[in-house]
Order: sequence, then C-alpha cells, then structure tokens
Amino acid sequence: MSRIRKRRRAWLVGILVLAAAAVVMVSCKTAPAPEPVQPEPIAPAPEPAPAVPTPEQEYQTAKELRATVTQFNLDRYEAEAFNQAEASFKDGEAAYDKDNAKSKTAFEKAIVGYQQVLDGGFPALAGERRKLAEDAKAEADALKAAVAVKADYAAALKQYNQAVDAEKAKDYPKSLGLFDQSEAGFAAAALKARQLKARAEGSIDAVKENLADAEQQAAEAEKVREEGGL
Repeated sequence: MSRIRKRRRAWLVGILVLAAAAVVMVSCKTAPAPEPVQPEPIAPAPEPAPAVPTPEQEYQTAKELRATVTQFNLDRYEAEAFNQAEASFKDGEAAYDKDNAKSKTAFEKAIVGYQQVLDGGFPALAGERRKLAEDAKAEADALKAAVAVKADYAAALKQYNQAVDAEKAKDYPKSLGLFDQSEAGFAAAALKARQLKARAEGSIDAVKENLADAEQQAAEAEKVREEGGL
C-alpha cells in the first residue's frame, strides 16, 4: 500500500471517529435529564394517648354523698343500693391514680348508688320524725297546752310548720332538725301544762278540804252551843 493511501485511510478513520463523537455529544445534549428520586415520606410517630386525669371531682362528690348517708343512717332504708355503692366506691379508691378511667367509672356508679339511698331514705326518715312530733303535739293538745303555756306551744308549732315546709321542698336535713326541735317543744309544753294542772287541782282539793274542816268545826261549835243552852 502506498503512503498516500495510508494517509487517506487514516484521514477517513479520523473523520468517522469525530462524527461518532459528535453524535454521542448531540445525544447527550438532547436526552432529558433523569428526574431526581424523591425520598419516601417518613410517617410521623404516633402521638401517645393523653393521660386520663385523676377523677378528683367524682371522688369528692362520692365522699360527700357517702358522708350524708352515714350521718343520717339512711343505709337501713336502701341496704342493697348502699352495699353496691360501697363496693363501687372501694373500687374507685383502689384504681385511683393507677387506672383513672376505671376509677372514674367506679366513682360514677357509687354516686348513682348513694343518690338512690338518699332519695329513698330521706323521705322515710322525715316521715318518722314528723310522726314523733305529731304525737308530742297531740299530748300537748290533750292538756290544753295552747292555752296553759301559750308561748311555749306557739314556738313548737312554728317549728313544726317550718319542718313541714322544708320536707315539701325536699330540704330534708333542715326538716329533720326542725321536727326534732318541735317534738321537744311540744313535750316541754305538755310537761308544763301537766304541772300547772296538778297545782290547780291540788289547790282545789286543798280548798275543798279546808272548807270541809270549817263546816265540821262550825257544826261542832253549834252543837256545843246548843248543849250549853240546855
């Protein structure tokens, strides 16, 4: 092969190489750039469940109702409801500040139970106290205390009427106290009336006795005078 032909071949090869490089460069320029890979979104960690606060209000309400039931011994009127309320109250205390949701539910049940005891017990107890006051009033009336000891009887009657009004208004603690006071007032009025009656009867008997003695003495004097005249 001549030197000229070698140079021509080399020149052709060079042109082909440059052309191929140009094609590659054009392809690289026109090809769309690959989209950036988006990272997978990270799910937020679940928030912890809010802590249940201690059921302070329910606890306090249950304690107050329980104290009232105990103060007036109302459990004897609604024994079953009281026992169930007591069990719930103890459950509430046991779970308090440990499982507050359970404690709250238990105290709410106790509140319902204690309220049932109050609703049934108070009217029954008020009825008993009213009957005692009315019995004392009847005794005072039989002794005419409204006349013999007017002021004492009037004070007791006023307390009795106030007690009845409080009972109708379902203010049972107030009515119970007033029934007790009126009972004591009627009893005191009856006692005073009885004493006054006894004194009056004693005075009458004394007068009768003195009169009888005077008549006897007069009869004896008359007899002596007649005998002396003979």
